[in-house]
Amino acid sequence: MFEATLRWATSAVGGATGLAVGGAVHPTRSARSAAAHISVHADEFIAAGASYPLYALGVIRRVLLVLLVGSCGAPPPLSPPQATEQGVMRAHFIDVGQGDATLLEFPCGAVLVDTGGEQNAELDSDALLVAYLDRFFAGRPDLRSTLSALVLSHPHADHTHGVGAVLERYAVKAFVDDGLTTGSGRAGVAAVRAFAAAHPGTRLREVSNDDIGPEGMTDDVIDPVRCDGVDPHLTALWGRVPVDPGWKSDAHGRSSFENANNHSVVLRVDFGRASFLLTGDLEVAAQEAMVAKYGRGRMLDVDVLKVAHHGSYNGTTEALLAASTPEVAVIPMGPSERRHAFTAWKFGHPRRVAVERLARAVRRRRPPLDVEVADGVSAFSALRLDAAVYATGWDGTVIVEANANGELAVRTSRGKLND
Repeated sequence: MFEATLRWATSAVGGATGLAVGGAVHPTRSARSAAAHISVHADEFIAAGASYPLYALGVIRRVLLVLLVGSCGAPPPLSPPQATEQGVMRAHFIDVGQGDATLLEFPCGAVLVDTGGEQNAELDSDALLVAYLDRFFAGRPDLRSTLSALVLSHPHADHTHGVGAVLERYAVKAFVDDGLTTGSGRAGVAAVRAFAAAHPGTRLREVSNDDIGPEGMTDDVIDPVRCDGVDPHLTALWGRVPVDPGWKSDAHGRSSFENANNHSVVLRVDFGRASFLLTGDLEVAAQEAMVAKYGRGRMLDVDVLKVAHHGSYNGTTEALLAASTPEVAVIPMGPSERRHAFTAWKFGHPRRVAVERLARAVRRRRPPLDVEVADGVSAFSALRLDAAVYATGWDGTVIVEANANGELAVRTSRGKLND
């Protein structure tokens, strides 16, 4: 049985009209050999089962999830821009569990930044990502299942795991990464290079800080989208740091320079007067260096901040928040309920200190929500939140829509609305 609600609502904050999506899908498939139960909340699909080995569960999940998206009446993706919507872009912060995947939708193209994500007996982030992208492209037939670019912030598996699934299913014109080829996500990076080598004309840009000037770095690979009317601008502000600048060790005594997080590609997106900052997994040392490079001027000052390192204690500095002055912040992470390795529960994401810091910094409000935040590794407690801090672990997929005048509307797959 499929139940879902769609409601048009007007927020007293901005007076804008938006679509709030809520409801649930609970189809159950009974089989003695599989004993699988699937729950779907709009853009979120979680599969659980115990009878099959993990690799078989992954196959079952992918097949069932694709079938569910195609046949169970799940809400469609946001409508493609029409003639009156040419001045609109959307950033889809896709719920891929404990991982990161952001789809930038423009009137004439789409760019995917990172590919998730979490993999365990309860969740297959590749299936979530493919299901979401399938539905997105079904609503945007003008894009012909093509990504203008795929950006990999850094080679960790929670950012690159879905690369193979993306390359198997969609066309990709260009790739951007930081040039690092080792780490838990090296398979995704290798897949990108193999694909580029096998497809003449496919472009690859490795972002190095040596090539980044005071206004950032951009070209037709980093910024491949050319739209009539409002043309988006994508600029790389950070990337691989070739030489150790003498950074201090982190709080655990580990080398900040050897940490791939600190070499993440940081992407600034401008669309008319609206702006976004996607920060990869940048930690304290690199954030401080980036703020020192650009200061508190235009380059870091944005409307929407994609929070670094899944809301970790070391992913949100006061200096970056002072420089970015965001209206809205979005944290990509999983929920605290799944108790496996490489989950939000295991890492303790997002940390209370980071969420409270974000709540003080953002300039807009959201409908009040009781959320779970981490006080430490595998230790969570409740927090009442009414600042415009969103998270995929609380809200499911978060979609921030912006027009050329800089007006924002936030939609989530779990029925919250903030215009």
